[in-house]
Amino acid sequence: MLVDDINRAVEESANRLLQSSSPSVRFWTLKDILGHDREDTIVQRVLEECEKYPPRQQLLRKIGPDGAWPVPKSTEAGNSSYSHEHGYVVHTTMLKNLLRLLHFVTDPGDPRVDRSLERLLSWQTAEGYIRGPVANGLPQPHHNGQALYILVGFFAEEDPRVNKLAEWLMSIQRKDGGWNMPYIQDVRYLPQYKDLGMSEFVELMQTKERDRHDPRRLQEVPSCHWTTVMVLWGLNEMLWTRHSKCVGRGADFLLGRFFQKNPHPNFYESERNWLAFKYPHNKCSGLAALHALTKAGKGPDDPRMEKPIRWLLSSRQRDGFWSESDRPHTETGQWITLTALWILSQYARKL
Repeated sequence: MLVDDINRAVEESANRLLQSSSPSVRFWTLKDILGHDREDTIVQRVLEECEKYPPRQQLLRKIGPDGAWPVPKSTEAGNSSYSHEHGYVVHTTMLKNLLRLLHFVTDPGDPRVDRSLERLLSWQTAEGYIRGPVANGLPQPHHNGQALYILVGFFAEEDPRVNKLAEWLMSIQRKDGGWNMPYIQDVRYLPQYKDLGMSEFVELMQTKERDRHDPRRLQEVPSCHWTTVMVLWGLNEMLWTRHSKCVGRGADFLLGRFFQKNPHPNFYESERNWLAFKYPHNKCSGLAALHALTKAGKGPDDPRMEKPIRWLLSSRQRDGFWSESDRPHTETGQWITLTALWILSQYARKL
């Protein structure tokens, strides 16, 4: 039976993670897969290891007085957006490193982390979204979904600025239940712009031409699978949004498109992305989609979930891991395996 196969795989692979993984992966395995309390002696011992974990300490040391991480000069020279206040390299480096610190079980009260979170929130607009990472001023729901996930993880959801971000994401949900990148994944397809390259189109949207369009009126354009995944990634972390009709509609849209080609050629178009194993979830994949769906409450009561779950279970390697490559037991593979185990264990509990 499927439940027996899942439970056997979860038990075996969880034990493998406990034997050969980084401290933070072992912490989340004990807590989220095996059900240990944070106060348990074994968990406390692993937490002590997490605090001393060199990659975690190094990330904390490198946070600057302005809350950002230094960017290598070679990267700075090769990226024209670096000079922008929230340029691509600065912004994406902050999101990447804050996510790592969150997963490394970093204390939310660390003043260095607080500086970085405040820097991120300093870019919030009156509408509620966080500007960047590109300097063109166009809203980026996928990056904002990642930012929301991080902010809720560190701030809890009482901060009004975090709630304002969530409200903005919910306000731009499309009629089919998913999300697009405004302008780039809707206005871009209007006939008058079909002969423009992407850079030309984006440049045009910096002029008064942008004021002629309201992306919310272009509902005939289908939503993007991966923009939807990343928005759900954030909204799933807040109790009041996770159980909302908005998230339910988003999950239904995403599950109905599982294994299908993304209708937007500018963002992970190929169906092969569904079959990839990537970490973290902003590297869009079927694993990220299943995590979002499971977090949103999808399980055995929706028969459409069984096919993706069986695919995930069948992708487990002989050594008990799921991996992004043939290299055994990379740290990325450990996180991928942890995510797969969480999805499968949640599904099995509802069978």
